[in-house]
Amino acid sequence: MTHWGIKLFHVIGFCTYAYCIYYSEVHLDIPQRTPSHKKFGRYKYLTHWNLTLQGFMFTLSCFLDFAPIRNKQRLKQFYDHLFVALSLPACLFVTALFWSLYFYDRELIFPRSLAIYYPWWLNQLSHTTISLFALLEAKLVYHATPARRDGFRTIFMLVCTYVGWIVYLGMVHDMWVYPVLEFMSPALLPIFIGCCSFAIFGVYIIGEKINHRFWPTAPVARQDACSPDSEHQD
Repeated sequence: MTHWGIKLFHVIGFCTYAYCIYYSEVHLDIPQRTPSHKKFGRYKYLTHWNLTLQGFMFTLSCFLDFAPIRNKQRLKQFYDHLFVALSLPACLFVTALFWSLYFYDRELIFPRSLAIYYPWWLNQLSHTTISLFALLEAKLVYHATPARRDGFRTIFMLVCTYVGWIVYLGMVHDMWVYPVLEFMSPALLPIFIGCCSFAIFGVYIIGEKINHRFWPTAPVARQDACSPDSEHQD
């Protein structure tokens, strides 16, 4: 794909997820299971964390594409690390976990009673298309893969933050974010959370291998080495 084709893809991604975040924050009005579930808005949910992350990533990619900054090398390094260590594995994990629970028993993750309040297109963009966007980004643009230790450290911080957040909400506010957590016994709950936490490291490795498969070697720069355009696939 040409440089301008990749830039158009980034603009489409930015507009798509900026609108998803806006709609979710402003127009989405879902009846909560209990009064306590009204607290903290959409930021109780991993899906919304991931939407926000993807919105940030596409904002950053558009900035790299269009901002008149001469040396973008450090920003590109930060962007690459964030994409490989967080963005790609988070998208794949959200898609895999959501649809696995959905097809097993949708009441555990997305009850039928919510369908009339949560638009089908937002559900698809949040849980399905979001991984397609991430995979397209991995295919179209070269991202330098960080050392696995550094990548694990980054995603470990995300896992600890979100697990700590949902446990805090459950233990302190008696508000388990997802129905599947409410249905579990005190003995099973930490096992489930622990398995999900470890699983995301496996998803990280899958994302790393996908990135290596798409880009077995770094592309040869034809322009200034600091230009992000020099790292785009034609």
